[in-house]
Amino acid sequence: MTSTVQGLPGINRYPRWSPEQAWQLAYDWVCLRRRNYPANADIWHLRFHWATLGPTLWALVQQGRYRLHPMQVLGEHALWGAADALVLKWLALMSAPWLDLHPACEHGLGGGVRASRTRLHHALREGHQRQVMRTDIRGYYQHIDKQQVWQQVVSQLPGQPLHALWWQFLHYSVENGGEFHTPTQGIPRGCALSPLIGAALLTPLDRAMTQQMAKEGGYYARYMDDILVLAPKRWPLRRAIATVNRYLAAGGFAQHPDKTMIGPLTRGFDWLGGWFTEQGWAGIAPRALQRYRTKSLRLYEQALHQGLGDTGAKARVRRYRLRFNAFWPATRRESPHDPCPHTR
Repeated sequence: MTSTVQGLPGINRYPRWSPEQAWQLAYDWVCLRRRNYPANADIWHLRFHWATLGPTLWALVQQGRYRLHPMQVLGEHALWGAADALVLKWLALMSAPWLDLHPACEHGLGGGVRASRTRLHHALREGHQRQVMRTDIRGYYQHIDKQQVWQQVVSQLPGQPLHALWWQFLHYSVENGGEFHTPTQGIPRGCALSPLIGAALLTPLDRAMTQQMAKEGGYYARYMDDILVLAPKRWPLRRAIATVNRYLAAGGFAQHPDKTMIGPLTRGFDWLGGWFTEQGWAGIAPRALQRYRTKSLRLYEQALHQGLGDTGAKARVRRYRLRFNAFWPATRRESPHDPCPHTR
């Protein structure tokens, strides 16, 4: 049985699981997420010995004695061990229902990319908006203040075991070739807790902007570190930009100068890979198409380098094309069917 914890109506859609239910869900999640990892990955050791390791890990978590290991650097990325990823997912499931979240932050449960684009399309079709500000927070996760997370996010949570694990997560370490580094600022992105922090930390901004744009007749949405504001005139947009900048500055953040677009809707703008105009959804954004072409070429070249031959390389690109088209089912006729020559 689950129940929804709602500090305010409609704010938090996350179900409240029992600790045992959340533990099983976390195990299923980590097995699914790492099902394609190489044979020497520690996920297979965890799964093979789960009958003995599972109860031991669960006892340590319940007693508040579990200790996270340093993240391991693999290539250009840092990765949590399988057991740590399991525990952090459990921590996310247990923490999410207690957080003060706002529905204008659209990457949480019940939201998503398609839902955000659909909501924006309907708002534009009403025909009241004329000005747009679309921006990105520069280095959002890298510049998050750990103390701010503790005061604004962790303080809402009940129970010492949760607090102890959160403290370890915030003060994580990274190992690279025997050298250990503990970042003084920022949080790792590749973790189930990262989206929750990204959502909860800017709830004051979401709440203030939603109220302001309701009075101004505008529109506001946020997806992780992407922010979108629509307004019927220039002055309401200017006031909205001032509010956004004020809240970002209070948290130690700033807009990314190269990813900020301010101006009339007639120019069109990119939101979550889609291209929008005054009439709403117009197709796939040029930047998303360019990424598709680039990745298709890279997949083709990598397959040739791995000795798959022309036929095998084209098959790999076709599989990627199927996934791309599945993500954009409503835009196949509005975008080039064959943006990469190797997809034929």
